[in-house]
Amino acid sequence: MSLVQEKTYYVGQPKPEKPPTKEWVRPAWFLFTIGWYVALSVTIPTLIGFWLDRPQMFDTRPLFTLIGFGLGTIVAFFGLYRMLRQFQIEQKERDKKKDSE
Repeated sequence: MSLVQEKTYYVGQPKPEKPPTKEWVRPAWFLFTIGWYVALSVTIPTLIGFWLDRPQMFDTRPLFTLIGFGLGTIVAFFGLYRMLRQFQIEQKERDKKKDSE
């Protein structure tokens, strides 16, 4: 006897319904995505600014680092706003579908 038992369905026997998807997965994945988006949006321009501030490049420490940080922060907030707005629209559509069913 095997440890895994397979279910056999006969003709005319109703198949069991699929278990409902876990509703917490989508918001959790969304928060994970937002975290990475904000972190990379701020970190990458800041590091590019730091690289440009080196003595071998322009030697303008900390000018380009601060400019990169500022641009990264603006990009992060703008992207965050767009992502949250899209998520809210999708959630409203899902709620409408649930209410109509």
